[in-house]
This record gives sequence, C-alpha cells and structure tokens, in this order.
Amino acid sequence: MTGGYRQFCLVILPCNLQTVALRKYAAAKRNGIDCFILADIGLGYNHMVRIMEFTDRVRWVARLRLPSLSGYGSPEDALEAKSNCRSDCSVKAPFMLMDCLKGNVGMDLGMEIPPEFKKSFLNDLAKAHVQLSTVQLPQIATIVSFNAADGTCQQGPIPELGGPFNTATEFFQAWAAKARFGMTEEKLRQASGPYAAEIVPSVSSFPESIGRLADRLSVLHRGPFPVCHGDFGHNIIVGDAYQILGIIDWETAFAGPWEMFGDFPLSLSTVPRAMDVPWNYNEDGIPKDSDLVRKFADREDYVTAVAREEEDQIGEEDHRLLYEIGKAGWYDKVIDEFLLTQAVL
Repeated sequence: MTGGYRQFCLVILPCNLQTVALRKYAAAKRNGIDCFILADIGLGYNHMVRIMEFTDRVRWVARLRLPSLSGYGSPEDALEAKSNCRSDCSVKAPFMLMDCLKGNVGMDLGMEIPPEFKKSFLNDLAKAHVQLSTVQLPQIATIVSFNAADGTCQQGPIPELGGPFNTATEFFQAWAAKARFGMTEEKLRQASGPYAAEIVPSVSSFPESIGRLADRLSVLHRGPFPVCHGDFGHNIIVGDAYQILGIIDWETAFAGPWEMFGDFPLSLSTVPRAMDVPWNYNEDGIPKDSDLVRKFADREDYVTAVAREEEDQIGEEDHRLLYEIGKAGWYDKVIDEFLLTQAVL
C-alpha cells in the first residue's frame, strides 16, 4: 500500500504506540530475550501487522489496531499532527502478539488451488471446519473477553444486530428487523434489467419472510452454539504445498446458529440455483459455466471430506451475506424452496 494512507499509518501509529514499549513488552513475555521490529509492513483496513524477531531467531507477529483516519480529516492532516506528538506520549494502540506462521495468505493467492493440491487442501479445510464445531458457547453473540484461568468467556452484542441471543429464533428475528440490502433500489433496478419487476419486490420481502419463518429455520433452536469465523475459507495461511498452517483474522467471529456455521467456506460459495438467473443453467439444471461446474464438483468433494471428519454433515446454506452485500436475485424462490422442503419433511 502506498500514498498518504501508508504515511499516516507509519507516522501516527508508531508515535501513539511507542514501539520501544512494544519491544520491551514482548521481551518480557519471553524471559527478557530482546527483539527488534522488521521493516516489513502489512496494512489492512483496520490493522497494521509488524514482524518481531528475537535474538534467538524466533518470530512473533504484532497486530496493531489502526487509529481512525476520520479523526485527522486526511492523511496530510495526520502528518501535520506529528509535531504535536510528544516522545513520552502515553496513548497506545490496542495490539495483539501472536506466533508468526511462515506461509502465504489464501486471499493473496486468489484462492486458486492447483489441481494436484486441491484434494488435500479441501481435506485440511474440512478438518479445520469440523474441529471448530467443537468450540461452542451458550449464546449467539460475540466474544468480548476470555478467562484463561477457568476457560470461560464473556459474550457481548453482535454489531448492528444486538444480543446476546438465547435462541436461534431470536437471532433470525433480529436479523429480519435490522437487515439492510447492500444496494440502493435504484441500482438494484438497473442491475436487474428486464426482471426488475420480479426481483425488487423479492428482495424487499426477504427479511419479512425470514422473520415469519424464524422459529423454523434452525434444527437446533437452543445452544450451545458453534463459533463462526465470519470469513471462513479466505483468511487462511498455507504452505508451499497448499497445506493449511493456520486460520487468521478472527475479529468478526461470533457464536451463531448451526445453519450459518455449516455453510460452505467462502472459497466454495455460490449463488443458490433457485435465486440465480435461469440462463446460467441448461435444461438439465447443469451450470453452463465451466468454472461454476468445477466449483460444484469441489463442493461435493468438500461434503465428502466433512463427512469423513464427522459422521453427519452440519448445516445448510446461508444466504445472509448475499443479501447484505447486495446480490440481486429471486429471494422469494429461496423461501419457496425452503417451504417445499419443510412440507416434505
């Protein structure tokens, strides 16, 4: 990342944080072994990542919360504010120290897995998914704090939804009441073209339908509930042979309904056929696009891998994210498909 924003991060954050204090803190955690901060910098939307190397060659990662740009107006204002920062500045940025995993972030690779590594990669991902299902909490909520002494944690509200929620029904009702489609109606009409008359009311009625069916959407109404990563499938670190070394970026994690937890990883996400445009499929219901055909095949392999890790597959597809990012489609057909399944059961 270049330009004013990078300068802003490099000037304001180090002043606020006091990197010397960070080094001393890390050294104290390793019985006084000294360390220094490497020049490499990773910048995300909310965080800066710095690598800390100790004199015994062990490396840690410092994940630092970035200050808000809005407080300064512009990167240029931030640079000007440098003169107001004292060397003994007591303001510190929130940070976290973690082991440094040597590998590549899946998102940076575009999640393009070479065919010779795909089977083992999906197996690793399924294993992580099932392992994560064993981490369960009593309420649908975020994790505010963790007590290492007794293994308990404090749960809190989910941003923009509220909570904690004691049941899946309460969660879906809250979502239905507060969900906002990720596109204006005008842009939705433009994106829908000649199908706008069908798609616009379908989109607008979707939250109401979810609210009406809230008590029927989950097979496990009450907790405990599994921890949902929030971005599972993209934020992973892989080795040279695409073996999964770790899962990162847990800031949006929360305990959620099993149906949300059991959704496919984002790298295998697709638009449900019932909601998609009809010309994407042939008369036999097979996708016309070769990439989509391959993704459906990968999904079948993933289900098989999950089944091997746990006898019963967990969950069904979740369409919440598609709605919030503004994916146009026939949402009413998804509801109809769900009701038909319920009638059969």
